Amino acid sequence: MRAAAADGIRSVLIAPGIVHGRGLGLPNLVKDGPRTDDGALVLPGSGEQHWTTVHTDDLARLYVAALTGAAPGSYHLGVSGQNPAVREIGEAALRGAGQELRTVPSTDAETEDRLGPLAGAFDLDQQATGARARAELGWKQTGPSLLEDLSSGSYAAA
Repeated sequence: MRAAAADGIRSVLIAPGIVHGRGLGLPNLVKDGPRTDDGALVLPGSGEQHWTTVHTDDLARLYVAALTGAAPGSYHLGVSGQNPAVREIGEAALRGAGQELRTVPSTDAETEDRLGPLAGAFDLDQQATGARARAELGWKQTGPSLLEDLSSGSYAAA
């Protein structure tokens, strides 16, 4: 960003969390995950790790706010401040599908077999607020939380 600024280019960095909405994106890695022989949803990792999340429409509004009002060279987290545990994400997906709320963790090796080099990223415990984007850019989230979206929104069975 410094090199861009030296060339007269105004740059702003937005780092989004797990983007959800419209039934698309990474939440489907949990929702459509493998099942045990008795039907339990297999989670990536222990299920106790948290993921930072943001609704796609809220993220779009953040990009507009950054384009129109962010200071050159600034950095903002595009996250809702709601950081559900992966187990909660799995349970919300099952609730939305009208299925029994049963999940099981997976080992690091099982997660790596399933997700390849991305496994480590999905096993990180990520918690953030996005407070700076709200304070400096006036950004407001109006979309549903990931748990709401999975249990009764765009990911839920009709």
